[in-house]
Amino acid sequence: MNDVLIANILTVIGQGFTFFSSTRKQKDSILRFQIVAMLFMSAGSLILKGYSAIVMDGIAITRNVMSIHSFSFPGQTYVFIAIAVIFGSLFNNFGLPGYLPIVANVTQSAVVLNKKTTARGLQFMFAFVSFCWAVYNFVIKAYAGAIFDAVNMISFLFNGILNKEK
Repeated sequence: MNDVLIANILTVIGQGFTFFSSTRKQKDSILRFQIVAMLFMSAGSLILKGYSAIVMDGIAITRNVMSIHSFSFPGQTYVFIAIAVIFGSLFNNFGLPGYLPIVANVTQSAVVLNKKTTARGLQFMFAFVSFCWAVYNFVIKAYAGAIFDAVNMISFLFNGILNKEK
């Protein structure tokens, strides 16, 4: 089977988990489904040699686990942002579009690690992040991922609007 096809299948599975996370109403539930989604999408990115995406997913998984378990330390947001920028830049092999996972990760770090962030805030943030990933996935030829990211962006926006939690 062709590598691009396998990577796209893994990405579709991951995107399914991302879509399901958009329908959750609680912060921890959203983050748990995002972790599973990132594992599948990282596997697809590895096949397509999207190294900055793999690094960003690893950082995001760590950050989400810490948020779920309320583990924090002084300056953690800045540490995660610095790690994302440094390692994302080092592993960027797709030029300007390769910085989109870094932008997504920095945005996620600022929002996810904020203890005051609500599920609704996460939904709007993930809409923006889905846009960044849609463009990046298109560039690395994860076409199914790009399509699903666009769908997920709409889903996150729609569910964020409907979510009455402020």
